[in-house]
Amino acid sequence: MDIKKDNKSLVMYTSLIFVAAIIMIVVSFFAQQHLEQLRVSETEAENVTLSNKAAQVSEENMQLVELNKSLKDANKALTDANQTLTTERDALLKEKSGYQALVEVYEKLVDGKKTSARKLLKEIYTEDLSQEQKEMYDFLVKEAE
Repeated sequence: MDIKKDNKSLVMYTSLIFVAAIIMIVVSFFAQQHLEQLRVSETEAENVTLSNKAAQVSEENMQLVELNKSLKDANKALTDANQTLTTERDALLKEKSGYQALVEVYEKLVDGKKTSARKLLKEIYTEDLSQEQKEMYDFLVKEAE
């Protein structure tokens, strides 16, 4: 009878281990299914987040393109204004130079140095003078004679 009792204990022990193994397999199967569902939902959430971020980046890109266009327009306007101002400055410098030459001639005439004044008058390029300066030039030529 001891052998039957030992066999019964062995069968019970083996059955218990077998049932425990089956329970562990079932639990691991459900755990695996749960993990896969979590991964799928996380992937979907990441895709939604990536889509939202892509839309946001696209919108920001459009804003930057518009800003870039407005900055280019402003830069062109400033470049044109700078060119206009440079042209005006050059004209004023040329006019100033003409006046300085005429003043120098006038000073020579006031000092009584007509020869030096005539020499300076010959050095002046009359095409660069304004109408007012040409009138002044003609007056100084008469005075230098």
